Amino acid sequence: MVAFIKNYNLVSIKKKFMLLYLLNVTDIIFTLLLLKTGYFAEVNILMVNAVQSPAASILLKVILPAILLFYIYQHIKDAEVLQLKTANIAANISLTLYSLVNLSHLVWVALLPIFMTQY
Repeated sequence: MVAFIKNYNLVSIKKKFMLLYLLNVTDIIFTLLLLKTGYFAEVNILMVNAVQSPAASILLKVILPAILLFYIYQHIKDAEVLQLKTANIAANISLTLYSLVNLSHLVWVALLPIFMTQY
């Protein structure tokens, strides 16, 4: 695990980008499903209006990130060592944040039966 975090070669960064994309997609799936329960609110101020429309949500959280990550990956193919290290740090920070977001969604899913039986 430590080697995966520290490794900044192109293959490792590509895997991190794919994992980041997967976490991003699961984030919007969890968010949309939890919003339907009425016990959950979107706290990301950039997404509050977007989650009102599933189409906008898909565009902003599925299609746009795929294009952006592909674009970034294409540009780091020719990157120097310092740029790869920087991309690795950014990917690790993003992975940590999205892992925490997805973990919070899982906690909400686990707590949902408690909230639903109380009301």
